[in-house]
Amino acid sequence: MKKRLFLIIFMIFILVLVSCGSKETDNKTTNADSNATNNIDGENDDANQPEEPVETYIFPELNCNNEIFTFLNVTTNWDFYTTIVHDVQTGEILDDTIYARNLAVEEKFNVKIKERGVLIDQIEAELKKTIMAGDASYDVAYCPTYCNAPVGGLITQNLFYDLKEIPELQLDKPWWNQTINDECVIGADKKLYFTCCDINIMNLQAPWCVYINEDMMKNLGLDLPYNIVKEGKWTLDKFFEYARTGAQLNGEDSFATTLAKWSPVNAAVYGYTSYEGGTRALVIGSGEKFISRDSDGMPYLSIETPRFFDICDKIVEITKPDGIYQNANDYDSRGFHFEYLFRDGKCLMSVAEIKASETFREMDSTFGIVPIPKYDENQNNYLSSVARQMPVLVVPNTVEDTPRTGIIVDAMAYLSAKNVTPVFFDITMSQKRLRNEESIEMLHIIKDYVIYDIGTAYGWTSDLYVSVTDALDKGTNNAVSQIEKQKDKVAVKIEKTMEIMD
Repeated sequence: MKKRLFLIIFMIFILVLVSCGSKETDNKTTNADSNATNNIDGENDDANQPEEPVETYIFPELNCNNEIFTFLNVTTNWDFYTTIVHDVQTGEILDDTIYARNLAVEEKFNVKIKERGVLIDQIEAELKKTIMAGDASYDVAYCPTYCNAPVGGLITQNLFYDLKEIPELQLDKPWWNQTINDECVIGADKKLYFTCCDINIMNLQAPWCVYINEDMMKNLGLDLPYNIVKEGKWTLDKFFEYARTGAQLNGEDSFATTLAKWSPVNAAVYGYTSYEGGTRALVIGSGEKFISRDSDGMPYLSIETPRFFDICDKIVEITKPDGIYQNANDYDSRGFHFEYLFRDGKCLMSVAEIKASETFREMDSTFGIVPIPKYDENQNNYLSSVARQMPVLVVPNTVEDTPRTGIIVDAMAYLSAKNVTPVFFDITMSQKRLRNEESIEMLHIIKDYVIYDIGTAYGWTSDLYVSVTDALDKGTNNAVSQIEKQKDKVAVKIEKTMEIMD
């Protein structure tokens, strides 16, 4: 009774807070995370929600007799929030909303939810060890898309269920990531071995964006780019223009462009800072995916185009000149890291993931966010790729009771989209991290157009992806030669995977 009373009181508290903090959103949003606040039974009471009614969730009958249900979950060294289970309330609204979600599922199905956290680059080894030994310790696992090895390598070893064989997972519903589902089906039977939802909210923090120092822009006489974004004119060329203006020596003899030369007291300011991942985000944000599908659903390499080569030329324009771009990705040495450089006012802009906003909360200067720039004004939407380490949900083939797994996970995914996701966007991000209405509006643009490329997940394009984007990050365009060198290897990898899948 105490648990039920807590749950009722807490959910009312959550609903009031989120309702008060919710901002008007773009009605084009299709994901469940656009639904700012809803009751646990699925009824929508917020007048500012999209006109379409939110689907009422029907919880199946299930009694687990107080059994334990275990997630194998990722932990990271990069300040992502990945926690799935809180054993007690902490007083932090995001933590306590996750606690309430789990409590609701536990009481509904008479189950106890647990998680085991493993460092993200050790998940592959843990999954192979347990599944190949027939160990059924994990009911569900979160596996990084790409960290040391792609998730596709585990799939081709037949370690996971085809999720479409678990009908209790309502994969066509909005609480599941439809971008992942559409991009990652494979084979003639359109099998789906991994998917994404908001049970683990690392995926909400993984999209790339551009952080701007508003104070520095105003001092340089630059217009804040929010209206430029809304007019569809935030392009690679415009981004370069801003970055070039932001590069200032401020009395120094030269820009310190390497860790060995850099000093925290150096007065020079860079145009923007990031690392190889940010350069990859610029490539993907320009509207080019490494892998597409033909009319028969067969994957193929799709970047051998004049448009892709021109994108590479534009990016080299930005990364090559001294001072405009600073690659900084060293956590341990004197703050020489792109997040810290931006936080400390050493650069005008930074290309970083959404999660970096937590690092910037204590900045003296006012910061804002805008989407990754388009290739040109003809590109329809601003596109945000996700960090390659983003974890996806898999079900080990050692699970015996898949209906039980499907029921519990689907309910958790639904309640996450209804209650956890709005708290993250409308309170954690909009009220605690972002500092102005314009950035909140930009946040919705970013999250509404997150894209995903299957090539690295299956390891088809990993080598090509890295060799091209790492060279671009260093100011060199080797795309033509690398594609010519590696395209046959990519085709062979795709063919081998499809043979296994079919």
